[in-house]
Amino acid sequence: MRRRTLLKGTLSATAAPVLAGCGELSPGDDNPRTLVVHNMLTAGSANAEVYDHLQRAFERNNPGVRIKNLVSGGTDLINVYETARLADKEADVVMVNLAEKTLSWTGLGATVPVNRYLDAWGLRDRLLPQALKEWTDARGRVAGFPWNGFTWPVAYNTDLLKRYGVSQVPSTTDELTAAARKVRAGGGKGLVSIGGNDWSGQKLLMQIMQAYLPPERAAHLFAHAGYAADPLALRGLELFTRLRDAGVFFQGAQGLNADSMNTDYYTGRAPAISAISSTLINVPEKIAAVTELGGWPTPPGGVYDKPTAFRGYTATGIWLSPRGLKKLDLVKRFVTYLYRPANSRAFVRDAGQVMAVRGATESPRFPLVSESVRLPESRIAYAVMPDLHVPPAVSQLLIRASSLAYVPGRGAHSIATALDAAYRG
Repeated sequence: MRRRTLLKGTLSATAAPVLAGCGELSPGDDNPRTLVVHNMLTAGSANAEVYDHLQRAFERNNPGVRIKNLVSGGTDLINVYETARLADKEADVVMVNLAEKTLSWTGLGATVPVNRYLDAWGLRDRLLPQALKEWTDARGRVAGFPWNGFTWPVAYNTDLLKRYGVSQVPSTTDELTAAARKVRAGGGKGLVSIGGNDWSGQKLLMQIMQAYLPPERAAHLFAHAGYAADPLALRGLELFTRLRDAGVFFQGAQGLNADSMNTDYYTGRAPAISAISSTLINVPEKIAAVTELGGWPTPPGGVYDKPTAFRGYTATGIWLSPRGLKKLDLVKRFVTYLYRPANSRAFVRDAGQVMAVRGATESPRFPLVSESVRLPESRIAYAVMPDLHVPPAVSQLLIRASSLAYVPGRGAHSIATALDAAYRG
């Protein structure tokens, strides 16, 4: 049975001296044959089950070696790790995403760049070039070993669309608003369910906002703000308000979240959602059978000639801590073991993961995930994902500012001003 220590993320940096002497809450372990892995793989998930199986096999093949797993939720993991690092009691290896606060870890010395180990351990050629690019900062430092990523298309319930008189998935904003009118006329709450009050709504707002922005300009805005001063950003926000006021989004979207959005789709109430791959994993078989994946419809005169989606490889990486350097041989053995082709394929096949490695795409148990990975660029264009560009201190403030955009009547300039204010704290 997998050994787990559940960590609470309520500790602050001021609690570091307490953490240093609190036994089981101290992630670190000085035993040279014990590797401490801090991760988010909560019991019961398919991802955790695959990991558990591989961990047991690794320990059998390495007698005397123990993998000690510390499990936290995403935000909790970050807080606990940072607190433990201050006390020099952090885990040897951390499996977490590259976003928000973790973007600063390499520069602060909280974790160790892995550049030298990519070649020394024979991993560079296993990884997708795009994944390595996303994990490399402006100074050329690779923050961690890219592990898994995400796709983020739009899922359309074609059966529900047909019931409302919509014969095909919309590919332009004109078709989108026409479909929304039919859904509303048929008594529906809207065409697209979205979590206007959380990260899911923020991502869709930013996806629509960049409809007229060249990718480099969108990335610059995400990094530095200036939405209200950029005419193309304002044009994109005006597009958003037109879609909102045309009834494209579910009524009351400003008070909804990703959980309610997913439930709306899983239960057949939503004709469409913006669906990250972790959502696609859980689509019921009956709904999956009538789901068509595509992108967000584009406006005339936009920079993208096809519907847009997001994708990336920053969902989880394998990070090396300063304490992990003391057990580098053991870290190497475990990390290279996870990256063996058969093992990375197991995460795709049995857990529906989107892996950052070459040649791991088929997931028969999770057909929508497989379909999302295979969406051809002849049908889909990929917009700029904000998370790699938005400063860590701004991320949560930007999500809160984005929720205002879903309030009926809020104008483009007002939305842009709120987004800019998030960067000022």
